[in-house]
Amino acid sequence: MLVKIEKPKKRNYGAPLLAGLILAAGILLWFRFSPHVFSPLAFEISGFEGDAKIYDPQHHSWRTPKRGEEFLTFQKLKTGADGIINFKVERDLMFRLKENSELENKESKKVGEKEVYKLHLNQGVLLGTTGKPFDRKQAAQKAVLQVGTAEYLANVHSAMYRIQAPSPKGQESDFGVLRGSVEVMKPSVFGLSKGVLIRGLEHATVSQGTLGASKKVTHVEWAKLNEAYELLHKSAAQEAEQIDLSKSAGSLFQYVFDHGTFFTPKLGYANREFFKDPDSGEVILEAEYDVFPVGSYDGIYMKARNFDLSQYTGFSIEARRKGDEGTPESFSVEVKSKGNVIRRYVARGFERNWKVMTYDFHAKKPIPVSEVVFVFSNARVGEAKKGILQFRKLNLIPLPKPEAPAGVEKNENSLAPSGPPTPLTVPQAAETKTPDQSETQSAPVPQEIPLQ
Repeated sequence: MLVKIEKPKKRNYGAPLLAGLILAAGILLWFRFSPHVFSPLAFEISGFEGDAKIYDPQHHSWRTPKRGEEFLTFQKLKTGADGIINFKVERDLMFRLKENSELENKESKKVGEKEVYKLHLNQGVLLGTTGKPFDRKQAAQKAVLQVGTAEYLANVHSAMYRIQAPSPKGQESDFGVLRGSVEVMKPSVFGLSKGVLIRGLEHATVSQGTLGASKKVTHVEWAKLNEAYELLHKSAAQEAEQIDLSKSAGSLFQYVFDHGTFFTPKLGYANREFFKDPDSGEVILEAEYDVFPVGSYDGIYMKARNFDLSQYTGFSIEARRKGDEGTPESFSVEVKSKGNVIRRYVARGFERNWKVMTYDFHAKKPIPVSEVVFVFSNARVGEAKKGILQFRKLNLIPLPKPEAPAGVEKNENSLAPSGPPTPLTVPQAAETKTPDQSETQSAPVPQEIPLQ
């Protein structure tokens, strides 16, 4: 009897693996080249000066741009030694291309409901900031902004930032952030590597092709970053819109006829923006401050007329910090009459949730109020030299109606105060006396020391 013995054959894994790779490559190619429904997006040239050029792909040549023209996909911008180009996407995105720079609109399109903006900085410096409309879209995962350099890709998250690409003069790449955050990653054939997250008042530099860890900015680096604030300039139409919105921010604004910010250029910055919350419909005042340099101060002013302090017991404000943004170590509310500070109140301990702050006036005689001012100052070095606070329901609290005379039946409705309900928490308040208030009653001595 013959017995046939066969050795077991080794399994061949090569063919299934090769088939799997071909299938995966086919799927990737299909997604990459299949026709997706999208519409092109463009930037608008809002201004320029000096040696500024835009590449015209139709004529294959560089020419001087026109204010208001579109900066389309595959087009390029470049500047000479004295050139600057500002461009934007309505109120969503604002940019400034600095001197000796070149930038390409790599790809900007809307895919479905998602807006995708991709820029490539070939050399030089790009300053940028996002606006509230873009921030809301990004929070809903409906918008993306990426800025690439020769070696790295930056994903911008609701930020104000500065990106420096390598140049022939030997400058290295540098990524700096004033507020928000920027995630910087190195692309590879397998996708994007783990990135470095750069937050407000931080920067990271590329040295010998390697991106270092993020570090706190110095005064010199801050001076380079703060030029981005100029991109937030409001037009006359936007200022008029701010005045209209403020009328719904609280009863204080029935007396306010003008408001704005004050700061010393190159030594700080302040910005105020009234906006309607899309969820609650309430009008919120957002105050952004930057008192990075030692000794600087800035704030928001609200000019008033026909406002008599003695007609109200005080006023209340609801306040909170914005996300992970900083909160001030020195913040005060000043009430002025004829240029003199007649009341000064100090507040601290801002939280992410709304917190009610109330202030008493203690005015027994008529005192005309000409201005209410929010003041931020760099009283000492700390981590909160820049940040954002939000305020709502800036309401004056009327005097209670007088009691009915003896023998007259009381009407409960007539005795109810017409102002808002008494807030739950009361922060410390400080009072500054002037000759104009010699007969006013002093407030209790606060625990916090007022600003001098």
